[in-house]
Amino acid sequence: MRFTVRLTHSNGEVLVRDFEAESVEALRTRVLAEGGFPLEITRTDTAFSSRAQLKTESLVLFNQELLALLKAGIPLLQSLELLVGHGKDPQLRRSLGQVVELVREGMSFSDAMEQAGTFPAIYRSNVVAGERSGTLPDVLARWLSFQKFAQTSRRRIIEALFYPAFLVMVLILALGVIFNVVLPRFAEFYAGGDIEMPLFTRILLGMGKVVSSTIWLQGLVLVGLGVLARWMAASEAGRKLAERLLLTVPKVGTLYRMYHSSVFSRTLGVLLSGGLPVVQALEVVQRTSPSERMKGGLTTVTEKVRAGSSLHLALEQAKILDPLAVEMVRVGEQSSALPEMLDHVADFFDQEVEKATTAVTSLIGPILILFMGVVVLALLLAIYVPLFNASNVVR
Repeated sequence: MRFTVRLTHSNGEVLVRDFEAESVEALRTRVLAEGGFPLEITRTDTAFSSRAQLKTESLVLFNQELLALLKAGIPLLQSLELLVGHGKDPQLRRSLGQVVELVREGMSFSDAMEQAGTFPAIYRSNVVAGERSGTLPDVLARWLSFQKFAQTSRRRIIEALFYPAFLVMVLILALGVIFNVVLPRFAEFYAGGDIEMPLFTRILLGMGKVVSSTIWLQGLVLVGLGVLARWMAASEAGRKLAERLLLTVPKVGTLYRMYHSSVFSRTLGVLLSGGLPVVQALEVVQRTSPSERMKGGLTTVTEKVRAGSSLHLALEQAKILDPLAVEMVRVGEQSSALPEMLDHVADFFDQEVEKATTAVTSLIGPILILFMGVVVLALLLAIYVPLFNASNVVR
């Protein structure tokens, strides 16, 4: 969640700053720890509206240019100044201009990005790790590599699901036309004669009559489904409900767990490689995880690790990751090679997810085509069998 805070410091200066925090209480504690006193805290996003973040493609292009300048030995502020006004994304240009102004005033790069409010939290955390360890170019290079892989995987999944989604849309449209247009016409035709109709035909024609007379209700249902989908995507409670439903689906639930185990392993490995401590890296992963189930479990894991527990034991007790991931974390902790082990297990899960996605999507197409054929055949038989029977009686 994002908040705007009006605060004052011990010198009497009143400032207005933007923060991201899990709650008002957590934000108040943070402001007090930084030496400020919050006068007013206002949430600037809601369940249905939030401040838009930068597009991943624009951010990747910006970092490629920034990394090239930093490797050439140009200081950070001068590199940012050279990039101001570049690029086709107007939101990136505005955000970068704001960041440059704040860095000129003495603010760190990561704090300036937080004030801009459009940079993703996971990216800011990588910058924090690079600033603290003095290896910002290396951290940016690892982040770029991670993002390129993530974009490639996302594109493969979308391409694999495109054809099944197209078939589903065609089926829905075809059924809509049949029930709203075709069946009412046949109902009028049969109503004018003494043709004896089978039970299934009578039921089907009755359904067509009901559906065609409630078009307004269909519109309300579509609007309601749109609002429900928006609520599930934008609100925490909605995402939790959607995730619980998804996890109950056979095979798909297992695939979903493997995907988030991969995301967790890859993200934590990048942060640890950048020099971020384990507890702080876990907090970052918890805040940026797309899974509400993972967020809840990682909160408990972080507290146990902060209290002195080993990471693999805390993850094993939380039961939020695939057992293989937990075992690889244990091996990584014992061999002092945790980032490398996390990368290995992420690679394995990525391969498994890709194979499973390919297998599932290759079956969905033929199954949907078969289902569409059966539905169309049943509809044709229900509509035309009474005509055939009537013609036989006439003969």
